[in-house]
Amino acid sequence: MDAGSQIALRLAVAAALCLVSASGCRNDGPQAADAPTRPAWCPETREVDSPLAHVSPAHETLEYWLARNEAYGPLDEPLMDGAAVRRHRLALQEPRDGEPIGQADLLAPVDREALQAQLDERLAYMRRRLEAEELFDSRGKKLDAELLGPFDAPSPIDAMDEWRVVEKLEALRCGPYDGGLFTAPIDPDFDRNRCSTMREGELIQLLARWPNGMYLARTPYALGWVRSEALSSAIDREAVESRARARELRAFTRRELLTAAFAMSGEPYGWGGKDGGYDCSRFLLDVFADFGIELPRHSARQAMAGTFSVDVSSVDDRNEKRLLLEASAHRGIVLLHFPGHIMLYLGTSEEGVPMAIHAFSEYVTPCEGLDLETVNRVDRVAVSDLSLGKGSSRRDFLSRITRLTVLGKTPGPALVANAELRPNAPVALPQGRCADTKQTAIFRSPQRPDSSRPLRVIVTGERDPGLASLVLFAPDGSRVTPAQHVLDGPPHSRWVEVPQPEAGRWTAVFADGDLLRACESISVAKYPAPPAKRSSAGPAWEPGRAWARDSENLFAAFVEQLFREPIGDDVTWSRLQELIGERDRNLLYDYRSVGEDARLDLEPDCADLPYFLRAYFAWKLRLPFVYRACTRGRKDTPPVCEPTVFSNLDAVPDSNDVGAFRRFARRMAGTVHSSSPRTLPTDDQTDLYPLRSNRRAMRPGTVFADPYGHVLVVARWKPQGVSDYGVLIGADAQPDGTVGRRRFWRGSFLFTPNTDRVGAGFKGWRPIRYTPDLTPAPDTATATATDPATATAAATATDPATATQPWRISTNDQLRKAGGIRAWSDAQYEGSADDFYAAMETMINPRALDPVRMQTSLVDALEESVQRRLSSVQNGEDFMKSEGYAPIDMPRGSALFLTTGPWEDYSTPSRDMRLLISVDAVLSFPDSVAAHPERFGILAPDRDAAVQQVRAALQTELEKRSFEYRRSDGTAWKLTLADLVAREKAMELAYNPNDCVEIRWGAPEGSEERATCQRRASQPQQKRMRSYRQWFAKRERPG
Repeated sequence: MDAGSQIALRLAVAAALCLVSASGCRNDGPQAADAPTRPAWCPETREVDSPLAHVSPAHETLEYWLARNEAYGPLDEPLMDGAAVRRHRLALQEPRDGEPIGQADLLAPVDREALQAQLDERLAYMRRRLEAEELFDSRGKKLDAELLGPFDAPSPIDAMDEWRVVEKLEALRCGPYDGGLFTAPIDPDFDRNRCSTMREGELIQLLARWPNGMYLARTPYALGWVRSEALSSAIDREAVESRARARELRAFTRRELLTAAFAMSGEPYGWGGKDGGYDCSRFLLDVFADFGIELPRHSARQAMAGTFSVDVSSVDDRNEKRLLLEASAHRGIVLLHFPGHIMLYLGTSEEGVPMAIHAFSEYVTPCEGLDLETVNRVDRVAVSDLSLGKGSSRRDFLSRITRLTVLGKTPGPALVANAELRPNAPVALPQGRCADTKQTAIFRSPQRPDSSRPLRVIVTGERDPGLASLVLFAPDGSRVTPAQHVLDGPPHSRWVEVPQPEAGRWTAVFADGDLLRACESISVAKYPAPPAKRSSAGPAWEPGRAWARDSENLFAAFVEQLFREPIGDDVTWSRLQELIGERDRNLLYDYRSVGEDARLDLEPDCADLPYFLRAYFAWKLRLPFVYRACTRGRKDTPPVCEPTVFSNLDAVPDSNDVGAFRRFARRMAGTVHSSSPRTLPTDDQTDLYPLRSNRRAMRPGTVFADPYGHVLVVARWKPQGVSDYGVLIGADAQPDGTVGRRRFWRGSFLFTPNTDRVGAGFKGWRPIRYTPDLTPAPDTATATATDPATATAAATATDPATATQPWRISTNDQLRKAGGIRAWSDAQYEGSADDFYAAMETMINPRALDPVRMQTSLVDALEESVQRRLSSVQNGEDFMKSEGYAPIDMPRGSALFLTTGPWEDYSTPSRDMRLLISVDAVLSFPDSVAAHPERFGILAPDRDAAVQQVRAALQTELEKRSFEYRRSDGTAWKLTLADLVAREKAMELAYNPNDCVEIRWGAPEGSEERATCQRRASQPQQKRMRSYRQWFAKRERPG
């Protein structure tokens, strides 16, 4: 294992305790006293030959693992090129927790003050252990006073600065004592005073002469004391620089890395490099050195030296941990760490067994039927599976793994939620031209920054920006690093804010070292600019820029930030204005610098919400915006839209911009409705069109239309975590203006692939371009707009005054041919509804999810639905009471689900339909696991046991979750979710507010619960409800 783990350059308390522990490298149990009673088949120790248990001869070959690794990516594709390796090295030299992670630059100046602090801490710790007789020399004797003397650091230190080359194997001592230090009982293989072993040809820097004739020295990877006999004479700085330039590096590919690792297979183990052997961290240090990746010497620090790492200490489920290993392997080379040890992950065998290659001393196995264990000595670099130690007091390797460390690509959707990225390499103020691109753009807010108000800087991009960070440089050139707010995306967005920016020219840089992603100069005025004047009548706003990749990305970031809340919180807002008026939520708050957000009064309902969000954003940035008047559709006729469009160019009489937008929004709310987004996917004359089925296309701001009239806006893709599931969040509004959030699942995002009468699903905003120089004649504009074969359609507003203001509006064919993120696609409609939901779940949780956790997530969503219904039913009850329980008229036929007036506001047929669908999804999930175990990473032999676990978890979750409703007499009645599920049939007739609240919660006739019921719907209404029951029983709303 790792001697270096026992004492780091800067000893913290935890690291200090490791100095006297064996860290799993040797048998530290009290078995010696039991040795005389041991049977022959249970020795205290045994040497094990190759191959190890569960390892075949094929598993020990490079060729086998090259073939297995092809599943993770091309074997010869560089995981990091030379420039990326250099940035990685520079990043690891940045301080973390007070000191760098990576190796030291021996040409860099020595911070003598920091060095003194390290020495004082280390030497004081070691002296305490020596005086407490916890460390001994090789004979088991304590050090005498003369030998203890050097553990008091001289003041001042006799400093020097000299480079030497190691000429033969030599121990680098942890303390100023030229000999081994051991814990009792003495084991010569585990020298606590050997921080590392220097090898021939290595460079070392002498830092000080010690009173006992030793030298304080550092290698790139360790600090300690040496004698000079194994060192060359001094070399100058030029010779050191020449060595670095002459170094030839191998390409960092999977093939080359595995080749380097297997070249060392069979090499002897040596704690701290004893006798030229390799402990676990030295093995990895040497493997990666040929690629220019300079890992630290100690395993705990190596675990923090990757492109990213993932803490898996909370993951107890073995299958879940195995899935995390596999997800990590798709991103690069994986190191597996637990305290005191680190391994190189090889992948899974053909049987699905995870394996590793590592340098290690031993593992422990229990003696069956006895309270005894055997220490199995390996003492070499070897291939093993991760079950070694299973059933022992130390546990198996897989269970002990606490961190996965990846060198290569960034985390990706499967791991990003819990990934800890390495620090970005130092960023300097660019000397040349500063610019961003449409793909990665930097925005500022407000539009004209000044020193009297906060400056917000936002960067957005379609592609993963890697390890870039957003850095600001003030007018004086000083670096400013405000807290970064990183959004989940897609697209990839983050923002920072400077509360009181200094007047002058600022520079925003988005980069990782010298890899510049975007740069923008921002002028901050000393005083606010006077507000722009507006004529008393004219367009709602004039377009000032065009929709493009950058503005679309910013729109997605705006929507995500607006609705961002902890996932478990079922938050609602009384109206959209609450969110718009909150600075921390609204990325464009006061963008126009006239206090506009406090003067708006935005209160959209469900159909209006996506239009209000898009129009508000377009107004803020002066982007073009159009919308159409559409029919609602009928039983056999889909919704269709008019060829003419309304737009931001339509005249409004208001004398200020805020009033103009308010009026524009009210007009729009009177035109659009729930059928506007439900047009057929092949229709060109629409505001929205169907998107490709992937996360990048279905970004925040995307509209989801269900088949029955409910509309949501994608608000957030919360990524899948190590111990929790991913969630797609949608935002919606209600008829009373209330705005809330819904997680994606069958119970809230209703979908049908049938497109005969309606086009449901995820849809994007149809691209438009304002072309003031294009002036078609009014009699040809409408004809052009209605021709689906035309590549671009020109449409005009219905207002004659704006009839010559043209728009270029992309057709479906144009969008399909253009491809990319915004391409038109009918992929959502290919297959069944089950196929649609399965594809969505794969996008939401790209890593196979533990089925018990997934079952729990479904119950979570059901519970949220019940809580929302609880409020709706009580609102209806309160209304009935306020009206003296006067009966509400019940609509006929499909109007039951969509009408106006009290029935629309206080009945719950649509909500109850979704609730019943939710119940089906919860109860059928165990059967889904049984039918498709591969979706959950379950191996075939484990299927039946896994399904049984899921069924047990389902029952437990339903029984332990409860809610209370107020009965007709005001008393509370408690129900569990299990009670509600058992009332499934009664809930098919529970939507009528004319019935008492007990009936609306399915109370059985004649029960104590129902005894307080005081009213029923009329007999004619009950008869019609029974005739409509088939809709609810089949979970199908009428057309």
